Amino acid sequence: MILKIGIRKVSTLIALTLVCVSAFASDIDKAFKYLNTGDYPNARKYLLEVIADEPASVIASYGMAKYYFAKDNPAYNLDSANIFVKFAADKLPMAPDDKATKKALTLGVRDYTITSLLKDINNDAYARAEKTNTLESYQFYIDNYTDKGLLNQATGNRNQLAFIRARAKNTPDALDEFIKKYPDADQKKEATDLYEKLLYEQTTADGTYQSYRNYTTKYPLGAYVKEANKRFEEEVLKYYNNIHTIQSYDEFIKLYSFHPKVNEAKDSIYALAVRPGTVEALENFVTNRPNNPNINLAWDDLYTLYTAEATPEVFRSFKEKFPNYPKPKRIDADIENATKDLKPIQQGQLWGYAYQPTKDSLIFSITGEYEEAFEFSNGLAAVRAKACNNRCVYFYINKTNQRAIEQDFNYAGNFNKGYAIVGIGNCEDEDSCKYGIIDKRGKFVVPPTYDIIEDMSEGLYLASNNERYGFINARGEVIVSLKYTNALPFNQGVAAVAIDSNWFFIDQTGKQLFINRFLDVSSFSDSVCAVTQDGENWGYIDMTGNFIIEPKFESAEDFVGGFAIVSKKEKDPKVKGLMISQRYKIDKTGKQLEKLTAPKTTTSKSNKRKKR
Repeated sequence: MILKIGIRKVSTLIALTLVCVSAFASDIDKAFKYLNTGDYPNARKYLLEVIADEPASVIASYGMAKYYFAKDNPAYNLDSANIFVKFAADKLPMAPDDKATKKALTLGVRDYTITSLLKDINNDAYARAEKTNTLESYQFYIDNYTDKGLLNQATGNRNQLAFIRARAKNTPDALDEFIKKYPDADQKKEATDLYEKLLYEQTTADGTYQSYRNYTTKYPLGAYVKEANKRFEEEVLKYYNNIHTIQSYDEFIKLYSFHPKVNEAKDSIYALAVRPGTVEALENFVTNRPNNPNINLAWDDLYTLYTAEATPEVFRSFKEKFPNYPKPKRIDADIENATKDLKPIQQGQLWGYAYQPTKDSLIFSITGEYEEAFEFSNGLAAVRAKACNNRCVYFYINKTNQRAIEQDFNYAGNFNKGYAIVGIGNCEDEDSCKYGIIDKRGKFVVPPTYDIIEDMSEGLYLASNNERYGFINARGEVIVSLKYTNALPFNQGVAAVAIDSNWFFIDQTGKQLFINRFLDVSSFSDSVCAVTQDGENWGYIDMTGNFIIEPKFESAEDFVGGFAIVSKKEKDPKVKGLMISQRYKIDKTGKQLEKLTAPKTTTSKSNKRKKR
């Protein structure tokens, strides 16, 4: 009984299957018939019925692909054709003994026709993408189609267009997005290089040292780190150099001690700290900056300036005040040399220097070796070692016969309070010589730009350029402008100056003291000054410009200690009709105290500028 029921069920199942296969065969035949004859609506109808009954049908999927790929079909659609042909291709290879495969063969459907259709659909789809030639068209092809060769081409074209788009935006973000989205693109290196460049340019756009520092901090592996570090070093130093103060350089050293030119900042601190060129500035530097690399230079300059007058007392004072001076033996040697009153002494044709420890002895400290030698002043002496030829060459030595200043000069004046007038050029011809002032370090405190500089008087130097006279100080500052046609040095706080042939008197600010003007003058001495209004009769004025002795003398010398020598024309008592210049000693009332013998004509003053 059980067997009978099983046989009946099996028979029923076979019968149903034959009916379905028969229906499938009928529908697929119709579909392909209509497909081949161009009856696309009926073809679609039967193909969909087959797919509804058998969704996995390779034949129906292939048929639908041909349906959508038929270019005369109003429903032509490459993308739909692609979906169905890919479904069919995914089932390949078809099983040779399968009934469906056998049926497919009767309809001309086999592995080759499916793959051939797949290729044709891919080719047309690629042609469509290529014709549109946009990033999106290639990306759509890549996302939906399968031909490896065409996928490579589409990928290459897509990447190129994506790179062009990113590059056109010209921002690091756009390029960074491209690199991350298309890591295998051929343009990756170019995009990366451009990304790094734009990132560097964007971050450092303002060109400040902070922006370069920000780049190296934010992107320590960036392609431009080396350049950014270099520019940072340049710009940060430039920034602080522009401020150029001791405080700014201190800040620079504190914040950027790793900077390769930190010592330049320390040099700048030294230069600024000692720029006043004063003992006070140098003392402050050696006291407060003992670790500065220029400390030894500062000590040497401090020693030179502090002991400028080179007396034993000033050396001892330095030793007591600065016990930390690193060269104590130098002080002791200088004290000993300062006690020697060396004088230039001629030995044969040459000159040397000797001193007298006792009245009857003479000891040469420097044997004769110089063509010309001058007195020691402030511990230094100007000497000339060679013949002058076209021009003379002088240099300075100390009392141990060591060269004290490296530079040569064509004129070398005596040092006075640590300063000396020097000349550059043919100083035998004053029109070809330029004068300046140096300190004992040999540094020009006044550059050699003046036609004339006379010895310091009351802290000021009479100077001239282009035949105009004025006054400068030892720092080269013009105290009284160079506007006068002639001038005499300051004496007792007053200087005589002239505009053309009119002489008058000024104080050290350049202010005229009184309205009186004269044809010729001397300098104030003992609070009075010899003047003439007509060039023939000399008298004396006080500091208010009033005559205290009327102008009646042929010549008049300066008062010294309350007395002066004058001369006036008188008849010669011995020779009738002869006039002589009789000299008298007078006091400030003009009273003749003494008649002097050996009468001679005197000159009240000389305007000639003599250098040596």
